[in-house]
Amino acid sequence: MPADLIHLLVAEHRRLESLFADVETAQAADRRRAALTAALHALALHAAREERFLHPALREHLPAGPEIAEFDRAEHAAMARDAAGCDEAGASALFDVVRLHMQQEETELFPRLAQACPPQLLQRLGELLESARVTE
Repeated sequence: MPADLIHLLVAEHRRLESLFADVETAQAADRRRAALTAALHALALHAAREERFLHPALREHLPAGPEIAEFDRAEHAAMARDAAGCDEAGASALFDVVRLHMQQEETELFPRLAQACPPQLLQRLGELLESARVTE
């Protein structure tokens, strides 16, 4: 059985953490640049997936869902602006912001959604996210 939406998004968070670590530990400048490019690309894809699959579920199933989804979208937009001008020197600050965002999602948002959203819907959204990955 495929993972549900929340488990897949948490797995993407762990992948982002790994990519950030690659940037932070690469010794050679060319490897650091390549790792940063990969991390920023993965971050953009992840944000788009959350907006496509997570935000509608938030809007529908949490009492303050529309506001929460809008707040999350605004955070994504701010991170995207920061990422657009991000170089190796600015990566650490961006990564700190993203790490805090991911921690808040995992400790506050995802548990609330798991309580409020039917498991079958989270499963279906996970399947849709997996299908979207194939076409990206």
